[in-house]
Amino acid sequence: MKYIFLFLLSFSLFSESLTHSLIEDIPTDVKDMGNNLKSLNKADYAVGAGIIGATFLIMNFDEDVKDFANKNKSDTLDKLAPAFRKFGEFYPQLILLSTGYLFNNEKSVETGIYATEASLLGLGITFVGKNIFTRARPYTEEGSNSWGNESFNKDYSSFPSGHSTVSFATATIIAEMYKDKKGVGPAAYTLATLAAFSRIYNDKHWASDVFLGSCIGYLTAKTFINIKRKSDIFLGPQLNDNILGFSFGGQF
Repeated sequence: MKYIFLFLLSFSLFSESLTHSLIEDIPTDVKDMGNNLKSLNKADYAVGAGIIGATFLIMNFDEDVKDFANKNKSDTLDKLAPAFRKFGEFYPQLILLSTGYLFNNEKSVETGIYATEASLLGLGITFVGKNIFTRARPYTEEGSNSWGNESFNKDYSSFPSGHSTVSFATATIIAEMYKDKKGVGPAAYTLATLAAFSRIYNDKHWASDVFLGSCIGYLTAKTFINIKRKSDIFLGPQLNDNILGFSFGGQF
């Protein structure tokens, strides 16, 4: 998706070290998340089965939800939907990183880094799903049961939703990093939900696309943040005298 590359390009203009950090960290975190899958228990499998079951259940109502959204359009919502969508396009990460750098706020920078990495990891899963299932988007008017179409074609990359993945990965990281701040978590998840619903409203995704994408984003971010908290070795932002760098530490 083009906004990923725009995000990395724009931020690398004033923080080349951040881009290098992400490139170096992602392979390691992918490996750690893969190892985490080996330790799944019955409860984890039950959650997975529940998500799959709920996705299939929602598919039965995809056409009804699409019709409802189309029948309830308004000038106000037409203007608000594109704004809501921005929460799933790395704008929160840019804001966190930029304000953290400008105001010497290490926690903001760290949250922005974690939200970026978790979102990219979630999008990796979503990207694979899009090009395996190749589901037609609602605006093609081919129906909700149009699967097995052309890969790497934006018209047939509906399932699951990438914007929903990013918005819920971002919201989850923000909620976890600021869990001591009352109201931050609910606000973040509200914005993520609005971003997801905007994709249905704009006829870009079916309801089941949005549901599964949201689950992927949430679970990826939860797994990611848990791995970071359990790690003995850490890499974090360091802000001194308006210089952005990274500190390395651990338990030996």
